[in-house]
This record gives sequence, structure tokens and C-alpha cells, in this order.
Amino acid sequence: MKSVLLVIGLLVLGTPKEGVIKTYQTNAAASEMTILGTSTLHDWEMKAVDLKGSMNVDLYADSLDIKNLKLTVPVKALKSGKGPMDKNAYKALKYKKNPNIYYQLISIQKVNKTGANTFHAVSRGKLNVAGKERILNIPITVKVLNSGGMELSGSTTFKMSSFDVEAPSFMMGAVTTGDEITINFSINYN
Repeated sequence: MKSVLLVIGLLVLGTPKEGVIKTYQTNAAASEMTILGTSTLHDWEMKAVDLKGSMNVDLYADSLDIKNLKLTVPVKALKSGKGPMDKNAYKALKYKKNPNIYYQLISIQKVNKTGANTFHAVSRGKLNVAGKERILNIPITVKVLNSGGMELSGSTTFKMSSFDVEAPSFMMGAVTTGDEITINFSINYN
């Protein structure tokens, strides 16, 4: 009799379609974000030495749904190891008026399970750089870690001018940076 009631209850109420929604916070110490670019002199890179964010994830057996994801990178946390280059970058990014770079997820699309604990997807979100907001589609890999955390990794390329950022120059304009940059990231959440 109990099993008949259980079956009727499942038919009426349906089976649960969502996993358990869990909130994760960034682990900046275990995360990496690198910005790569070119100049008339040499290629360059800057690393984000600090970032903060959170995400809410609904994890299923064969899929996942990222419900919310926010990431903030302080402009002054971008470091090249070369003081003058950093100052030029901060100025170009209008850090006094816009001290942070923000990313906020709009939706997660095309989620495919590619391994026991790995998913590929496309993150559609709003990126705000130097006070200008643009929508980007970024291919990502999501790994569920043995520790219970998650790692999001990926890469995106865009032009600084699309955010009204003028390519920095130095040495009285003799050296200028290219307009296109690539951001590689591996963000650890726990």
C-alpha cells in the first residue's frame, strides 16, 4: 500500500528535476587570470593578483545549471611586474572613476558533460570594463573538484576599443599596445 501511495505521489507531484543549489565563493589564492596583449616592442601580460566572486550552481548527475555568477577584479590588482606599464594600464582603464572590472552571468548555454566531473558550456554575461558594459559569450570548462569545490576555466579575446579603452602607449607614443587582448582564466570556487 505504501509503495502504491509513493508511486501516486510521484505521478501527481512529479520527480525532482533540480539538484541541490549550492553557493560557492572564489578562492583567489587558487585562481589565475592572465591578460595577454601585444605592443610594437614586445608581447606583454598582466596577472590578476586578487579577484572576488560567487556563484550558485544546481548540480545534477549528468548536467549542471549555473544560476548566478558574479566576479569582480580590482583594476589595481592587475600586475605586469613593470610599474610604468601598470600605471599606463590603470590610466587607460580609467581606474579612478571605475576601480573594478565586473562580470555578471546572464545565462549558461550548451552544457555538455565531457567527463566524470567535467562539463563544457557557454557563459553569456555582461562584462563591464572602464565603465562600459558589453555582452560576451565565453566558452568555459567546469570541473567538479574532489574537494567539493568547482573550477571554471576558459579564454576570451576582444578589442579594448569595444570598451572605449584607448590602447596604452609610452615612451612619448613610440611604443603602443595592440587593440586586441586575450583573457585566460582558471577560477577556483569553494
